[in-house]
Amino acid sequence: MIVKSMTIENFRPYKGPLSIDFARGEKNVTIIQGRNDMGKTSFINAFTWCLYDKEPFRDEGIEGRCNQLALDEVNIKDEVDVKVEMFMEDSSGRNIRIIRKQTFIKTSDMASRSKNNSELIIYRDDGLNEVKIENPDKYIKNNLPESLQEYFMFTGEKLTQFFKKDQELVKKGVYTLYQLDLLENINIQAKKWETYFSNKFRKINPKLSELKNELSQIIEDEQNDKILLRQNREHIKTLEVEIKTLYMEIGSSGADANEIRKDIENLNDEKRSLKYDLEGIQKEYSSLISDNFSHIMAYDLLKNLEKWAEFEEKSENEKDIPFVISDLKKLLKNKECVCGASLEKHTDQYKHIEHLIEYLEETSNESGLKIENIIAELLNVSGNVLARYPTNFSVDLSAKKQKIREVRQDIKTKEIKIEGLKTRLDNLDIDAIDELNKEINEKQKLIKTLTEDNTILTENLKTYPIMINELNNLISQAIEDEGVKDDISDKMDFCEEIKLISNKIHDELAVNIYQTLSKVVTDEYNTIHWKPDYKKIIVDQDFKVLVEKSRGNIVSATDPSTGSRNVLALTFMAALNSLSGFVLPQIIDTPIASLDLEMRSEVAKALPRYMEGKQMILLVMNSEYAGEFKTNIKKFVGYQYILDYVGSEGEGQTIIKEFD
Repeated sequence: MIVKSMTIENFRPYKGPLSIDFARGEKNVTIIQGRNDMGKTSFINAFTWCLYDKEPFRDEGIEGRCNQLALDEVNIKDEVDVKVEMFMEDSSGRNIRIIRKQTFIKTSDMASRSKNNSELIIYRDDGLNEVKIENPDKYIKNNLPESLQEYFMFTGEKLTQFFKKDQELVKKGVYTLYQLDLLENINIQAKKWETYFSNKFRKINPKLSELKNELSQIIEDEQNDKILLRQNREHIKTLEVEIKTLYMEIGSSGADANEIRKDIENLNDEKRSLKYDLEGIQKEYSSLISDNFSHIMAYDLLKNLEKWAEFEEKSENEKDIPFVISDLKKLLKNKECVCGASLEKHTDQYKHIEHLIEYLEETSNESGLKIENIIAELLNVSGNVLARYPTNFSVDLSAKKQKIREVRQDIKTKEIKIEGLKTRLDNLDIDAIDELNKEINEKQKLIKTLTEDNTILTENLKTYPIMINELNNLISQAIEDEGVKDDISDKMDFCEEIKLISNKIHDELAVNIYQTLSKVVTDEYNTIHWKPDYKKIIVDQDFKVLVEKSRGNIVSATDPSTGSRNVLALTFMAALNSLSGFVLPQIIDTPIASLDLEMRSEVAKALPRYMEGKQMILLVMNSEYAGEFKTNIKKFVGYQYILDYVGSEGEGQTIIKEFD
């Protein structure tokens, strides 16, 4: 449909009647320029109200729809008509006039109420006369379905939110835009007719009817399995892309976290092993001491005794005269030594002999045993003890102590390392990383399930041709046996053929659409968007839009900045319209407000190329229609208008003026 012109009367800020022509042909762009609050949004709402009786670009209800200045000119209880009239051309080149009007009654100086619901009237010019369309709502549904409204009428603000929509709604809208819904309807109708003919045929030939129904069911199962297999494969591809994205999102931090956890676990294992070793060494150390305690404690004493015995033995060999207590006392009494030396009291020699007598008396045995016998017995015992003293005991004991110190130091080192790693781990967003890993695991499980399902589906698809062939043979044999093949049977076969063909065309078109969209949107987006961050735009089988970045990570279309999202949505919408089966004008309110100057310039170059042969109506602010954007797009502009406000505040109206 081509929009030739529109007339607005008493609709919101427009009193009018105001008429505006729209550009078409080679210069297919219409510019409507205005400041904020000049009525740009009301202008686009005039379109949607005329076609669908809705104003989706405002939050208010119908209050205020009737122009206040028009109400000021009439008395209370008088009526004022609100009307929007559009002149269009359909795909056959016939002129269409679409009118929606609604009557309001003035209830006070500042208020009105609607007298009735709005009325839709459509006229078609058949060359000689205008013919009124009997069912105007059906005409709109067939030619300009409301489900497509947001694909050819939208605001810059709505563009930034487009990719947050329910994907099923997007898919449904795209299918309508490309008229795939017509093929789905054909399939539905074919099934209904097949059921109808099958019920009739069952009464005539139950056996043949049963075979045909079984064949029809197997053919349908085969088609469904083919679709499911393709969808599963596409789903697996999407999941693999999403998993890749999640790994990229985890990045080095996630890898560090996993490595840190692994290192901590290994260090704890090593620490436990060292503690076990330490316990063993400490037990060996304790055993070494306890087993040799008595020998160790007597060692020094016995060694001294042995030295004294050696001295006595040396004295014996040198034939020293042994000391006798009686002889020594006699010397002291005579005060003279056998050598003639004086032994007077208080002399050193006298004291020395006194001490010697005391020592000999102390070491004498009361039983009269000689000291020599006691010493001999002690020496015998000490020899046995010293013989059992551990070899290299001091060396072994020192070695055990040193090993204990080393193991304890190793344990301490491990503990310090573990604490350091735990500190590093605490500085990472572990919860977020764990959540991402959890999501990866879930997607990997789903891939495994889908792969297993695909194996079963692949095997099923191998058996369907065999089953179909067997049933065809049985049907042929039944027809031959009974000698019948009536018209109803042929109609059932025809319905089955329609289903097969419509399904095949539908599936091939659907694949072609999202693959073509991916390429077209990628090419245009990279042309408009100056940053090299984005490598590729991916549109999956459910028309979910993903962005592959230059580093290889995949992000949702909601991930880029507001300006980038705006450009992406704009290119996606334009691509949809350029490839669709509907000829629709593209009506955009403030399309580039969030874009920088360079992006605006590129959009001005790309949009006319996108929309070649199709109309574009751009409602722009004064600041948008300027600079390189204006320079680049102006050569495609057929009409340009400016919105202006005339009259005093509260008593004026918005008018539309054409300018060069």
